[in-house]
Amino acid sequence: MPHAVASDNVRLYFEEAGSGTPIIFLHEFAADHTNWEPQMRYFSRGHRCIAYSARGYTPSDVPASAEVYTYKHFYTDALAVLDHLKIAKAHFVGLSMGAYSALQIGLNAPQRALSLTLAGVGSGSSLENLEAVRKQCRANAEQYETIGAAEVAKITREAPSRIPFLLKDPRGHADFYAALARHDAKGSANTLRSPSITIGCDSHTKTEILPNRPSQLS
Repeated sequence: MPHAVASDNVRLYFEEAGSGTPIIFLHEFAADHTNWEPQMRYFSRGHRCIAYSARGYTPSDVPASAEVYTYKHFYTDALAVLDHLKIAKAHFVGLSMGAYSALQIGLNAPQRALSLTLAGVGSGSSLENLEAVRKQCRANAEQYETIGAAEVAKITREAPSRIPFLLKDPRGHADFYAALARHDAKGSANTLRSPSITIGCDSHTKTEILPNRPSQLS
């Protein structure tokens, strides 16, 4: 199985397809690299496409300490994958947590990005809600460790806010929660406990495309 190696020796599993200008896909908290399979199939017809599982998501390594799940680790992991493949620049496409990591690349390593496509990146939380958000993240982390990812997926998929997804796209709903159930519970808990990586959005958050130049993917 192909792996890139991060600066702290965490192994990152990736898949690639196609040739041409590279696109790298960064997944959300509730998914993994398989989340991007439809995009990999389509865009690999004319681009070199890469999808990888973030640290804490098998088949990538699952570090034991929550201290190595910060936003800096997550965005530099994406660069480590590109470095492993000897890719200097790429289009970055991220969803939710992955969009936040892609945004950090735009802020901290803009020379590596041909463009940023950020879906559900969010805008942060107000300071008065900060402690409540942290408390909820800690509770969710404990839930993963107590009952496991499969039970968390079952509870989440039956929540009232998820029923519209089920009605709109039953197959997509099933695939999404099957992926969530495969999560490594410790990896998900550590990701949630990181004070600087968790991103949330609702179903109405819009997509922003921020190119370095005024063009479509090329």
